Amino acid sequence: MLPYILRRTARSLWENLSLNLVVVGVIAAGLLVAGAYLQVMFNLDRIVDSWDRDVHISTYFFTDVPVDRRFAVKDDLAKLPQVAEILYVSEDDAQAYLEEKVPDVQAILDELGAEILPASLEITLRDAYTRPTDIAEFVEKIQSTDFENIDYGQEWVQRFNNFLSLLQLLGVALGSLIAAAVVFLVANTMHLVVYARKAEMETMKLVGATWTFISTPFVLEGAILGALGSSLSILGMFGIHKLLFQRLQGYLQLALGAEELAFPPPVLLWAIVGAGVLLGMTGCWASVRRFWKAAS
Repeated sequence: MLPYILRRTARSLWENLSLNLVVVGVIAAGLLVAGAYLQVMFNLDRIVDSWDRDVHISTYFFTDVPVDRRFAVKDDLAKLPQVAEILYVSEDDAQAYLEEKVPDVQAILDELGAEILPASLEITLRDAYTRPTDIAEFVEKIQSTDFENIDYGQEWVQRFNNFLSLLQLLGVALGSLIAAAVVFLVANTMHLVVYARKAEMETMKLVGATWTFISTPFVLEGAILGALGSSLSILGMFGIHKLLFQRLQGYLQLALGAEELAFPPPVLLWAIVGAGVLLGMTGCWASVRRFWKAAS
């Protein structure tokens, strides 16, 4: 049975080459749209993850807090398990840093006075304590009458995470629509292939051929077409990465440190190939099933 299935599959691929190319193109186009979306989401997740790993909390002292008290507070905070690193920034250090970053700010500082830039502690948290809830609990814990203000700028990261969750939900809906459209188009295209072999299949059924014997070559053909279509979509994703994403990296100058916008990992690419194979098999199975019911 296996030699017959392989021969029949190869023969059908060649005899219906134009229709099969259409099927490959439909699968490739659908998976390319889904793959481009996955590329965007993959890199956005990497960006947010890098920001979460580099959480800094700035605590600003009241100007009347003595220097020895500031260092005592620093030593106490350094003992907390959440703290990876803590740095004391004096008023002079803050002014020097601001003058380095904004050379024309000196006139403004002279007008406002030196006390406009308070001393602060710059706290870096350990990776295990960078979730928004953990950061909020830590900030609540270190509240003190010595601090005029505590700034941890995590609200916008949380909002961005919420935005990513919304994008992921939309992506699931978009992926479902794409999958349904691809299955519909593949099934209808393969229906033409099945119709061309209608007489042959009716004869096989009359002489006792089973559903498995008739449908297996078509399902295998769908798997091959799906693999080809998904491979083309991955090539398209690579082209998008080279021509668009890397240029976007340069234009926006994203603050990713040594990291750059990355191409999806192999596990994600294999998932795309698997999705293509599944789409091809499903579309072909649906077309043969339609014939089988009509012939019953």
